[in-house]
Amino acid sequence: MNREELIAWYKLMSLDFSAGKLGALIEAFGSPEAVLEASSEDLRTVPNLREADIVAIERLRNEPAKLPRAVEEGIVRLITQGEGEYPPPLREQLEDPPPALWVWGEIAERDRFAVSIVGTRRPTSYGRMVTERFVRDLCEAGLTIISGGAEGIDTVAHQTALEHGGRTVAILGSGLGKLYPPSNRRLFQQIAESGGAVISEYGYYASPDAWRFPNRNRLIAGWGLATVVIEAPEASGAIITARIAGELGREVFAVPGSIDNPASKGCHALIKDGAGLVESGHDILDALRIHSEPKERTPNLPLLTEVQERLLSVLNLQPQHLDQLARLADMPIHQVQVELTTLEMLGLARRMPGGTFVRVL
Repeated sequence: MNREELIAWYKLMSLDFSAGKLGALIEAFGSPEAVLEASSEDLRTVPNLREADIVAIERLRNEPAKLPRAVEEGIVRLITQGEGEYPPPLREQLEDPPPALWVWGEIAERDRFAVSIVGTRRPTSYGRMVTERFVRDLCEAGLTIISGGAEGIDTVAHQTALEHGGRTVAILGSGLGKLYPPSNRRLFQQIAESGGAVISEYGYYASPDAWRFPNRNRLIAGWGLATVVIEAPEASGAIITARIAGELGREVFAVPGSIDNPASKGCHALIKDGAGLVESGHDILDALRIHSEPKERTPNLPLLTEVQERLLSVLNLQPQHLDQLARLADMPIHQVQVELTTLEMLGLARRMPGGTFVRVL
């Protein structure tokens, strides 16, 4: 992305347009620069664009913009939907995926195998202990932990993932130039420096306004293969996230707690509504049919070839036949057979009944 395009994105994202509205503008004009250069008459042809929105775009057109230092130095990057690093779950699961994301750190291919952990900002010692136990089990299975970077359960989930050498991604309800909560600044730095990522769809200096958090929760719900709720009052952001996950067809799990603890009432309500009751991370792995190898059996892996990487990228947790894998990877079936054998030997793939294969995390 060249500097002019980056500046145009920076300006447009500062307007706080919804993902749908921003996406419609990019689709209509092809690029953020073209949006800023469009006439008011052309802008009026975009559905649901208000006169106030047009005025805001025109005001930005000739305003100078100074990119934040972290962006200038490449510490924070902007990735768009068309780029390979953009998280596939967001693009595939959401009706309104963010057209662009600010990223501090790195998003890895394996992050599409993730579980979202959410809960109260004021957990009990039981909630903290359960979160630590669940996250440890999930990280050992190779799953990435997704959460919102908030105080409480979110913080424990991120910290535990780091302590166990796992990957974690924090999706914030503020801009990366206004990290929230401020008490977690050091944690966010550790996530980014460990190889994980801190992400926001909002303008770089967007403040942590209340409306942003429920909107942000759809990203947490859409990214994880499942959403796990650990201690949450009935009216809380964690419950909103779980509801969205269910609407998206994602698995929803809840951890039971004391009937006398108000922070468990939301979890119990979810279980009554059909969420899976889980008592350990292994319950989640079993429900998701995730196969993982014990650490002591994992070999020292060499670098994979480009062809092996391509094949690995289309393997997932659902059994797939050879012909389907060959089609998705755009490879001859005989080559897929050979490379699958190699991936099996490396402990990265497993043969299942009926001549199908799954990815091993």
